[in-house]
Amino acid sequence: MGIERGGDSEYEEYKPSFEEKAEKWQKTLQSMLEEEPDSLKLSGKYISNDDVKIICDYEGLKKVRVLDLADNQISDEALLFLFESENLAQLEELYLGINFLTGQGLTDVAQSNKIKLKNLKTLVISDNRLTDSSVADFFRSDNFPSLESLDVGWNEVGNETAKVLGETTSFSGLKKLILERSYIEIEGLKEMVQGDLMEQLQELNLSANKLKDEGVEVLALAPKWKALKVLRLSQNMFGDKGAKVLGESASLAGLTHLYAGRNYFGNEGAQMIHESKTLTNLKTLVLKEGVEEDAGLVNYSRPELLRPDDPNSI
Repeated sequence: MGIERGGDSEYEEYKPSFEEKAEKWQKTLQSMLEEEPDSLKLSGKYISNDDVKIICDYEGLKKVRVLDLADNQISDEALLFLFESENLAQLEELYLGINFLTGQGLTDVAQSNKIKLKNLKTLVISDNRLTDSSVADFFRSDNFPSLESLDVGWNEVGNETAKVLGETTSFSGLKKLILERSYIEIEGLKEMVQGDLMEQLQELNLSANKLKDEGVEVLALAPKWKALKVLRLSQNMFGDKGAKVLGESASLAGLTHLYAGRNYFGNEGAQMIHESKTLTNLKTLVLKEGVEEDAGLVNYSRPELLRPDDPNSI
């Protein structure tokens, strides 16, 4: 740092070289892995693409099963470093939410023939800026046969992804799919719910997709929900009509948890779900969020809480 006397100060920012950063990272990683050899939690560390390359090259990662890189500064260029790393071949959980991913990196990963993360079971890439086409490319890939849980919520996921979900046969182990705050419309939804993938899903999160009554009807009448236990439909702008169809759904009879808060239905719609003759396996039913959601609690005990006068107030 240089300082000029005489009133004005000039500061020269020091930037460590790649080699200096590598040396520092090796010491940090060694120390962290001595404490917890199978898990590496690096969220919120301002990690950039160079840092990712250094981390992936560290041989001490070979026993790591869980890698948390959420809330950092990772962009598309770094994804191939991660997914093609020999040192991460045993990884089972990878968290990349809240980064700078826009899509090309995910497409590159989907199309790569050098992927090493074949054992990956959980992948979270929510809250980035992933394009609809890049997520669709991911679902066209056969690189992740062991994946059980995928969170791509809070991205630009839309009809292209929904249609590919109706076609894919590559994710035979997927049980949990999070598509929260996406842009799936009725056109894509109709194709999505006909896919064989729907038959194996145990948990589906479609909160904040603006499905409205028509979309809820498509879901409720689809015949594929053989394994589905948890369904999240909060903030989807459906009213009493959608609630009625939901409450009469035979296809969703296996549900044990249903979240339908922050929608437009009133007491009549809530009663249709609450008194359903088909949804008899429900252990948790949430019709109004923001009150309590304890296991087993049904939020219909206070009718005035089912829907506020202004549905946008919650």
